[in-house]
Amino acid sequence: MAPALTASLSAGEPAVPEDYEMQPEAVAPGVYAVMTPARDFPSRENLGWNANMAFVVTDDGVLVFDTGSSETMGVALREAIREVTDQPVRWIVNSHSHGDHWLGNHAFAEDDPEIMAGPEAIERMEAEAETWVENFREMTEGATGDTTPLLPNTPVDERITRDLGGKEVVILPSGGAHSPGDLIVWLPQTKILLAGDVVYSDRAPSVWDGDVAQWIELLDELIALEPDVVVPGHGRLEGSETLPRLQRYLVTLWDAIEEGVEQGLADFETVPLVRERMAHIIDDYPGFEDKIDRSVATTYPDVEAAVF
Repeated sequence: MAPALTASLSAGEPAVPEDYEMQPEAVAPGVYAVMTPARDFPSRENLGWNANMAFVVTDDGVLVFDTGSSETMGVALREAIREVTDQPVRWIVNSHSHGDHWLGNHAFAEDDPEIMAGPEAIERMEAEAETWVENFREMTEGATGDTTPLLPNTPVDERITRDLGGKEVVILPSGGAHSPGDLIVWLPQTKILLAGDVVYSDRAPSVWDGDVAQWIELLDELIALEPDVVVPGHGRLEGSETLPRLQRYLVTLWDAIEEGVEQGLADFETVPLVRERMAHIIDDYPGFEDKIDRSVATTYPDVEAAVF
């Protein structure tokens, strides 16, 4: 069930932080997931909150993983964190440049956090910030309101391990699997994977901004971690089983497109073949029909290049 609009929220009126019913869920000692019940694109109904977030409470402050699609949403997250701890937010990791994962950054500006993101993601954020703000306003009919973008200040372009307030935090670049500059956070002490959009659990993945072949390889690396809990960018909390299931989805997509390429089919002609080959998978991934045409069109050139 998507977050409900409050009775006082009239058409075109922006949401306030209290409209977002964020309930941090402890997934390990000091590690909390903030899960949206929405499974669709940002809309008036879900107030633009369609992506998951997480935070880690340490001895020396809080690490936040993704901040939502508006400053108001970031304030709601900040207030949810304060229900758990009065520690300041000292670090933020923005998983990637898509606006539903970082436009809430400014809500934490008073804490002056270190904000980490991939270099390619930072470049995109700077170029596309105002476009994202306007896009969310349009998609939600004004619910996300005004946002002051706050860009990351620390580029991360290689795997790093840091001690943040006594917590071992591993930050992993994805190699552009879902989008250029994706970052993943691995917490080895508690075996929690904060995956961002390189993992969709029960929602069809958006593949058009990434590299499906690299994504498939990355999932081998993530499977080898054997996480106890995976916090996906979209969808429900799951265990390690979510990783090979998503990998099967991507491998089947790639193989079906390759079959079409080898038959000499154009990208649009390949879509029925892909639907047929993926029919046994799509029940696990709602929204498949909304995405498959674009997924084939954007993956087709990569498959074609690999074949020829």
